Amino acid sequence: MAKKLLTALLSVVMILSLVLFVASCNSEKQETTSSTSNETTIVTNDTETKETTVVTDEPTTSESVTETTAEPNGREKMDGYEDVDFGGLVFKINATATDIFKPWRDDYTIWVEDVTGNAVDDAVFERNEVMKKLYNCEIAVDASGGSAYKASIASGSQEYIATTSAYSVLSIASDSYYNVMKLDIDYSQPWWDQNFFEDLTCDGKLFAMCGAFNLVPKKAVWITYYNKDVYETKFSNIDIYQMVRDYEWTFDAVIDFIDKIKFDANGDSAYTFSEGSDADILGYMSTAHNPRYLYYAGGHQFASKNENTYDGYFISTINDPKAMDTLAAAAKLVKTPGYLETGYSSCDKGAINGTTLFVSNVLGQLETYEAAENLRIGILPMPMPTADQHRYYHLPDNHSTFLSVPVAYENMEVIAQFLTLFAYHSYKIVYPAFLNTYKYTYASDEESGEMVDLILRSVSYDPGYLGALATSFDGYIPTMVTGGKLSSFTNAATRYSASLEQKIAEYREKIAKIDDNY
Repeated sequence: MAKKLLTALLSVVMILSLVLFVASCNSEKQETTSSTSNETTIVTNDTETKETTVVTDEPTTSESVTETTAEPNGREKMDGYEDVDFGGLVFKINATATDIFKPWRDDYTIWVEDVTGNAVDDAVFERNEVMKKLYNCEIAVDASGGSAYKASIASGSQEYIATTSAYSVLSIASDSYYNVMKLDIDYSQPWWDQNFFEDLTCDGKLFAMCGAFNLVPKKAVWITYYNKDVYETKFSNIDIYQMVRDYEWTFDAVIDFIDKIKFDANGDSAYTFSEGSDADILGYMSTAHNPRYLYYAGGHQFASKNENTYDGYFISTINDPKAMDTLAAAAKLVKTPGYLETGYSSCDKGAINGTTLFVSNVLGQLETYEAAENLRIGILPMPMPTADQHRYYHLPDNHSTFLSVPVAYENMEVIAQFLTLFAYHSYKIVYPAFLNTYKYTYASDEESGEMVDLILRSVSYDPGYLGALATSFDGYIPTMVTGGKLSSFTNAATRYSASLEQKIAEYREKIAKIDDNY
């Protein structure tokens, strides 16, 4: 009940904010007639603004000087873009079709019809209304399946400014799309995902972008979450969030939690999932995909950059000898009694009905738990193989979609201005609402919002995985970890690395032929 009340309050705050914003469009500036100086503190949408009114000594004037010191909240024009007026342009974006699981629908992150009470949807609506008022433009989405978009691009029409592209982010590289690194956009700003650009730009070229408006890749990040009621039966004296902050959240720490919480209810010496009254208590449940994310939690990638610059190029890192240590640590974890690899449905049921402590899945899966009564969930990053790693690593899975810009839309200045503003106002308006849903709607504490922010700042983008250049080795990881074939790592890494290097060479040759001198 408390969680639903907080969710309702969030929605009310969002709606009131939007009402106040719209009302401000019609308000007139009032002259100050006071003869004294006053300081007023105004709090709107978690932003504090101090306004000091200074009045001259001359009794005949009503003019005043207002000094405002505040962090911009995204409801005003972006600094440096005060003169932008798009003249009523409609910016249409092609998006994922509407008949799929909502967490993977990116059309909702671009446009919604009206205020609904869903905090993120309402923030998307508000962002679009703000941009409409400030820059004289409309934002539209086409989620009909892409046929109209493809026909438009083939005809050379400028109807669409962008499209969402599939997770195989390198596959879209062609002369039909802009090399986004040639657009006049500063990707070092916090409303852009710097890791995306640094990890996936090869030889100065990249044909997709990721910013604060891309919520689907954030939902697709593989994480850990836990049932707080199960946790508190044994560990109420341990602050697990502080363990994360202190870099004590490791594979061995997870194993220790599993050992202490597991309970063999029927005495058969096996830890299995069931929903009966005699159900075992498990320490950790996930799917057969989890070993991949345990591997990534060690900071490993199938492919990386030869140097951390946009002009760098991809190299195979499959045969990183340190990966063997991570895979061995992961094998120890998955073989721990009380750890269970099972289907997605059983993982969800175990998290909800209190028969397991930890579950690993994508962040967006928590949206499906909203209706569960009295469920208390906490969010954690993926653990580290060892504490001396001193940082967490995360990978978005293949549900991720990104934004690409067709060269059919010829006005590069307008493209750069719109996408910069779209990212900026999303960062100020939509992203805070997104974090708040995980604090108060899908999870049940402030620290979960902190954890989500930590997780999303530690995401890496592997060109070997997101570029689908190393799918064979990706599929072999569970065989090595769960199937007990770690001894095959060296031979497998050598074999798969040769294949990856060939695909990297082919990709570099492909993009070298794409003319980006627009």
